[in-house]
Amino acid sequence: MSKGKNAKYVPVKQSNTMTYVLGGVALLVVIVLVIGGVLLMSKKEGTPADQVATKLNDATPVFVLGKSDAKTTLDFFEDPMCPACGSMEQRYGEQITKAIEDGKLKVRYHLLSFLNRTSASGDYSDRAGAALLAIAKSSMPEEQKQKAWLGGHTALFAKQPTEGGQADPSNADLARTMAEGSKSKGVDLPADVTAAITEGKYTAESATNAAAGSELMKAIGSTGTPTVAHQGKLIPVQGDWLTPLLS
Repeated sequence: MSKGKNAKYVPVKQSNTMTYVLGGVALLVVIVLVIGGVLLMSKKEGTPADQVATKLNDATPVFVLGKSDAKTTLDFFEDPMCPACGSMEQRYGEQITKAIEDGKLKVRYHLLSFLNRTSASGDYSDRAGAALLAIAKSSMPEEQKQKAWLGGHTALFAKQPTEGGQADPSNADLARTMAEGSKSKGVDLPADVTAAITEGKYTAESATNAAAGSELMKAIGSTGTPTVAHQGKLIPVQGDWLTPLLS
């Protein structure tokens, strides 16, 4: 029987199977788009090591030792009151210093002061950092300044006070320690530098720098000193850890 002119077109109802298929395809498209977006963002941000390296490279370290074109760059986070930092200096300090002086190593030092509370004076870490800051801010030629700083750094840890001790070095003591350390590297500290240390001229600035260093250390996923980072990776300070990084 033929349909009349006024007959209506009635669409065939889709089966439940077709509905599920179309829904599955749509869901798959969404999943692919989400995964693609995540991969794109991950590629843009880089690996976790890349992200740490970026944070360290974007920071402004107060102390940079070594030649700018040194093959290896490390970031050190230290607290002058930290016994483990003292042990690192005692065990590896000579090797680190030689690598810096030989042009093989550049170190970005971040001096912290969260262990102030363990010093008798309550601010030893800040004052020790200020002593090194006085050398870094001096008008000495760059080569002499670096030698003086390295010598002072070594001497500082050689005379490190004991946590919870009854006394720690005064500013005048720190000035003598810096002068002795500098002299061991063949550099006489200028009078204005020793005066700045004795007067505690840069103690407040040292505290500000230390606070920024602590935040940076947390940002890269570390919680204590010493922390050593290389190309965005935290390096365990044990055994012959430095030699492979220099080769």
